[in-house]
Amino acid sequence: MRIAFVHYPGRLARLEAARTGNGPSEFLFGAVELERAGHVVRHHEVDPDAPTGRLARRAVDRQAGLERLPPHLSAAVLRGTRVLLPALRDADVVVGTTTATAVALAAWRRARRLRTPLVGIVAGLLNRPWGRARRATTLPVLRSMHAMLYGPGEAPGLLALDPRLVGRVHVNPFGVDTAFWSPGGTSAGGILGIGNDGHRDWETLVRAAPAIEAEIRILTRHEPRGRLPANVRWEPADWHRSLLSDTDVREAFRAAAGVVVPVKDVPQPSGQSVTLQASACARPVVLTRTRGLWDPVGLRDGENVLLVPPGDPDALAEAVGRVLSDPELGAGIGRAARRSVEDGASVERYAERLLAVCEQAVERP
Repeated sequence: MRIAFVHYPGRLARLEAARTGNGPSEFLFGAVELERAGHVVRHHEVDPDAPTGRLARRAVDRQAGLERLPPHLSAAVLRGTRVLLPALRDADVVVGTTTATAVALAAWRRARRLRTPLVGIVAGLLNRPWGRARRATTLPVLRSMHAMLYGPGEAPGLLALDPRLVGRVHVNPFGVDTAFWSPGGTSAGGILGIGNDGHRDWETLVRAAPAIEAEIRILTRHEPRGRLPANVRWEPADWHRSLLSDTDVREAFRAAAGVVVPVKDVPQPSGQSVTLQASACARPVVLTRTRGLWDPVGLRDGENVLLVPPGDPDALAEAVGRVLSDPELGAGIGRAARRSVEDGASVERYAERLLAVCEQAVERP
């Protein structure tokens, strides 16, 4: 199968490292694994920050901001995907790897400018309520692609919007490169928090920090709010700008006694990649139990993860304290987490499920 992947910037720079095993492959969304299986894969990037004209921004960005157009639609991504349309004609299927690229490509399919079947990897479509205008503009776009979600939390809401989406909405939980993210070294102690998505709940972790008897290292591009407790180190980290290498992140996981992934209670999966990467490194993870939990059955509290309620600093501090006070408990959770990732959350399994959706898209475009 000929598959064209359309990404945000930063993927192509990591492609060769992923192919050679010198970097993780999961943020190429199974493309490396599909390439190894004999499929013909092409990669394209679209810059969401590319300059656009004032009229385009007013027509698209402002209307999307007023919730009259599909979520995440932007003039820059519409323009960038339009430039790619000739190059996408030779593919059997196109995969939009972000919500913005997927929605823009689906808009071009709706306009009959893109004839190639489309699979869109999407998240966060339901984070804000849909009014009549957003329904009218977004549902036809969604019907122009096969939408792939990272977890089951958003599926019922999407299907309730339009019964014609049945068979076009698929759940494919994220998978990580278990060859790269692997156990190693000796833990130096301390707690690690890392992540940049807008749903990270660093405030709750900071509120919990005074009750945690260990250093807490937070790696993020976000700025702290207010004064930090003495045991919190706040350090800049940005995947897109490569402020830390993937190897640096792996070593940070391995050195931590535990990894905390505090997230806000939203319907989309959040903190998924960090949780799986840390788990693959056999580190115990303390994770917020949200509506968007990507694997409510497979994530077993006290066995392969520690789950805490949203926005509860006391529960968070108590869970972290269990890991710190009982190293055997933490080690056992870490080993079980590694096995769980190997069994069902590897990038190879993700690629297999993605290929099945691509085949469905070709059969029923």
